Amino acid sequence: MSTSQLPEAFRDLEPYIAWSLSSERERIAKRIATPMDEVIEFHGKISARLEAIIIYLNQYPYSQMPEDGQRLCDMALSLVEISNLVEMYKNPAVLNMIEPERFVPYE
Repeated sequence: MSTSQLPEAFRDLEPYIAWSLSSERERIAKRIATPMDEVIEFHGKISARLEAIIIYLNQYPYSQMPEDGQRLCDMALSLVEISNLVEMYKNPAVLNMIEPERFVPYE
């Protein structure tokens, strides 16, 4: 029996499974709590595989996504959450944000 949490083609990304968070609020909190060097490492690994991730996920309707695919999708959504931080600001201290506890996204 496999204990893998991601689809077979993406098992090399399992060290980053902590970024597989199902809500935007959780992803924001993770971004804030994670040291910048770890955020940059995650960004590099996932963005390098993003095209393959999208191709894989596109074979399923979102409502019928298998569990391992949903975890992969949630990791990709975490990439979206950190992309401006890494690509534009490069420093979490320059962001003028509200506390994540006050942020209530529409889901």
